[in-house]
This record gives sequence, structure tokens and C-alpha cells, in this order.
Amino acid sequence: MLRGGSPPPTPVQNPTQSYWLRALPTTPRPAAAAPRPRLPAAADVVIIGGGIAGVSTAYHLRKVAPELQVVLLEARELSHGATGRNGGLLWPALNAPWLKTAARYGTTEAARMMAFEVSCLAELTAFIADTPGLAEEVRFAPFRDGAFHLYEGGAEMELELAELAAMQQAGLHTDLQPLSRSQTAALLGTDAYVGAVRQPGVARVWAARLVRALARMAADAGPPEGLLLAEHSRVTAVEPVSGSGCGGGGSGGEPEERLCWGGPAVGRELTGTVTRPTAQNPLLEPEPLDIASMPLLRVVVEGGDSLLARRVLHCTNAYGSALLPELRGALVPVRNHVAATAPPRPDRPTGHFPLDAAFYARGGYVYWSVREDGRVVIGGFRDVIPGLEWGVYDDGTLDERVRQQLRTYLPAHFPAVFSGEGQGGHGGLELEAEWSGILGFTQDRFPFVGPVPGRRGQFLAAGFSGHGMTRTFTCGRVLADMLAGRPLDPAFPATWMPAPGRFGPATPVVPGPEAAAGAVYR
Repeated sequence: MLRGGSPPPTPVQNPTQSYWLRALPTTPRPAAAAPRPRLPAAADVVIIGGGIAGVSTAYHLRKVAPELQVVLLEARELSHGATGRNGGLLWPALNAPWLKTAARYGTTEAARMMAFEVSCLAELTAFIADTPGLAEEVRFAPFRDGAFHLYEGGAEMELELAELAAMQQAGLHTDLQPLSRSQTAALLGTDAYVGAVRQPGVARVWAARLVRALARMAADAGPPEGLLLAEHSRVTAVEPVSGSGCGGGGSGGEPEERLCWGGPAVGRELTGTVTRPTAQNPLLEPEPLDIASMPLLRVVVEGGDSLLARRVLHCTNAYGSALLPELRGALVPVRNHVAATAPPRPDRPTGHFPLDAAFYARGGYVYWSVREDGRVVIGGFRDVIPGLEWGVYDDGTLDERVRQQLRTYLPAHFPAVFSGEGQGGHGGLELEAEWSGILGFTQDRFPFVGPVPGRRGQFLAAGFSGHGMTRTFTCGRVLADMLAGRPLDPAFPATWMPAPGRFGPATPVVPGPEAAAGAVYR
């Protein structure tokens, strides 16, 4: 648990092993990836973090500016953070109370956020469809029966339906369908819920496979020497280099003159404009990209290696405050538990879920989905623990109270489906794998995507608040444009850019349906 004066969050050495990582195919790793390689003296762009945000940015950057030298540094292995530990869902949603968001940012901007969310899923879907063999590789498919927001109590349902009505008045989520208690029971074969909302267009994906594919495609998108994916390379500091903008002493031992901007060790083609907050416009203002005045940054890796860069992108999500202490309290690590059942067997009469769908319950504290082979992946249950796992960044352990819920929730709510489960002595589902992962939450539940205020040359993609899979592929494209000095996508919500006004303390519960769902321990 993080407290005042405690060490900043850093990845633990022995994390739990998720099903997604354990069952990865044994195909060769991307050619550009290597464990603790010899680092170059300098790079145009250094990306810290090898999850979906970092690897997507590397891929898009190689597409738009293949002449740049890009180095990606990952503390563990590719996708071994939150990306390889999530529930594998692509679920377009605001991920924050509509009324509260509209009150803070205005209805127009809130609608813009939701429209961007929908476009993110459309862009990723088109990318997968247009890449031969990728859909099968990453196990992408829309759920045939859609997705369901399920309500265990009347207060939560009343608030959720009021939120939905307000969104639909703004022209959003008009395809969502409220269901009565009897309709819900008829569809799901259980009377455990007072009602539901059905949502089409939700899809499943194997995120760790997607990261592997993007890394491979990034390596193929430009000169081989232009990309290095360095695993087991934890960054311990990003330091401005004082002086004339040239420096010495990269881990490769290059002469000092080779480290100056425009020298052979760093690209010379980064020209154009950059979009960053200014005093005149705190959200968005294009200005010339002055290469000569850009800072030189030293990126220090655990063990003493370092390299120089003109631009550094932080994609460490929940661990962002370790290198950017101004985010302490504004970007909070939160532990989440997930589990996977074995796929159902033809000789077993139970365990076959009635719908090919994804589900949220208890205000999002509980979620599960049916996978392509019939297994069920279930996660959440932070609400059974006092503190809601807030400030916890140890994904090497599991909480027994959550483990019990992971096993017993579905048999209790769907007895006709899961009757006879639990012969393993746990009183519930027999799980093939259990793991935990660390989410990064912000005050408004929206991510920080863009330049870091007060740190010239440094950018941030973090705080996806448990909802990153839908957004990160497109956010990677937006960040690539920022890093390459290209015009910003006009559809991108400028309110997602990091700004001191958004760095207020994040709290465990946001007023709205999430709070109305209550927590079991209360």
C-alpha cells in the first residue's frame, strides 16, 4: 500500500503468471526484441514500457517516421504488465459517470470523448481485419450476443438508466437496450439480477498476442537498425543533460561529438510542428518544433547503462510516478485479480455458458466473458476488500478473499450452468489459472496522453483506469504523431492531455453508478 514517504511503485520481481502469458505460442520472439541488449549511445525516441501503449506507439512511429531511431525499454518482458494480465475485452464505454464528466468538461467535450472511444475500436477492428491472419492470431472476434451490464440492486440500476438516458439524449449509445428483470432472467437463465442493459459491438482479443504481433510489424516497418526492443531493462531515471545540448557517455562509449543533435547517432529529420499546452491555450496549441532548442535527456537503466534521447515517452501506466513524482497521488496503482476456467468438455453437462457474451456487474467491480474456446475469464472483486486494493502494486501475490469470490460468484448466480462445479475442494469453479495485475487510475478516470507539463521532451501515456485495451492502439498513433512533430488528430480529446489541473488526487470511488453498486465489505 502506498503511503506518504513510501517508495514509489515499481514492478515486483516475481509476478503471478497469467493465462494469457503462460499460453503464448512458442513462436520466435520479434527480431528486434532482446533481453538486456547493449544499448546504443543515443536514440531519437526512447519509449519506456512494453505494453500495448508503448508497442503501439513504436509501431505507428516506425510507419510515419522510419528514419528515426527508436529504443523501447521494458522492465520485464513485452506485455508482462497490465496488458498481459487483463480480461481481454474491447468494450467501448466512457468509463466514467456521464453526468459527472459532462459537468466537469461540458456535454460537447464529454460526447467528443465517447465518439473518440468508438472510433478507437473501429480503427483497431479495421487494422486487424486488413492484416492477413491477424484476427486468428490474436483471437479477435465480436461477441455474437453482445455484452451486458447486469444490476444486482435497484439503486444501481436506477442511476445507470438515468445516465444512459442522458447519454442517449446527447446522441450517444442509442443502440443500447435496457432489459427488465423478466427479460434478463429469460436470456440468462437466472433470476439473480433486477435488470440489465444490452450493448452490441463489444469484442474479445488476446492482448499479449496483439503486442507480439505489433512488435513484429514494427520491426518490419523500417530499417532493422532503427528499432531496439530491450527487455529486462528497467529505467531508474530520466535526467535532463545540461549544457549546449550535446553530451557524452552513452553506454556504447560513443565519442561526444556523435551525440550532438544531427550527428549520426540520432536522427536529423524530426521537423514540423509539435502540439503542446501553452499559457494561451492550456489544451492545444501548435508551435514550431525547434530541433536546436530541444533538450537532451539521459535515460538511466538499472545496472548503470544509459543512453541519450531527444524525446522520451513514459508508457508505464500505474508505475508512472516512479519517474514522474509529480504524478504521485494523481496516478494511483490499483491491484486487480483475474482467473480463467478450463474450456468446457463435451462429456460434462455443466460449465457451458448460455450466451457468447461479456458481462459487467456490481458497477464494474465484477466482469467476465466467454472466450473463443468456451472457457470463462472472470475478474475484479476489489469491492470485497477494505480499501479496494487502492495503492497496491504487488502483482506477485493474490488475496484469498478475492480468490474465494472468483470461484463462487458464477456458481451462486448461475446455478443451472455451473451446478456440480467445485469438486476441487474450493466450493466453486475449478480454475486453470489465477493472477493479478496492476491498473493505473486517475481522478477523472481518463488517461494522460501527451507532453508532460514542465518536462520538455517528455511525453506520457498512462492512467487508463482499467479501460486501456479499447483506447491504446489509437492513442499510440496519436502519440507517434506528437513524437514525430506531425499534426494532431482533430478527433483526439484535448482534455486527455496531461495538465496540472488534472493532477488532483484520485479517489477509490467516483460518485455515480459505481458508488451506488456499493462494496460488499461495507
